Amino acid sequence: MGLQTLRRTSGQESPWTITAAENARLVRQVIEEIWNGGDLELADQLFTPDYVNHGGLIPDLVRGPEAIKVSVAMYRLAFPAFRVAVVDLLAQGQTVALHWAAHRAPGHDGGSDAPDGNPDTLRGMTFGRVSGGQIMESWTCWETAGTERLDQSRVSWLHRVQPAEATA
Repeated sequence: MGLQTLRRTSGQESPWTITAAENARLVRQVIEEIWNGGDLELADQLFTPDYVNHGGLIPDLVRGPEAIKVSVAMYRLAFPAFRVAVVDLLAQGQTVALHWAAHRAPGHDGGSDAPDGNPDTLRGMTFGRVSGGQIMESWTCWETAGTERLDQSRVSWLHRVQPAEATA
């Protein structure tokens, strides 16, 4: 169940497979190199041209790798010391579940993958669907209490799901 078979355009089965563990490594690479490292051009390789972000900063407004580039650029502009820590990362088949903690405070050393209880920390979950070594779509949510602990003047553009939206 943890393997997905790649197919060539001719319809013949490919001799290689991508494991769930490789999908998890791909998501970790996105966090470390794109979100934390600022390598926006890497998004062109790791996200499909029709990638859709179904939640988060700019849900469904921008598609493809540009959606990630815009999101990362906006967060890093608002919070220059921004860092995302991987709290937990699980993968099964095409699905990858990421529990993350985003830190805006420069005092966070970034060396730990555990949340530090800092009021400048926002925690959330992202679920992604991966195929052929690229992320096709993702769904992101975060604790709304965390956004209220941050400086509201700098995060007013964060999208919050209201209870009425969640049940609609």
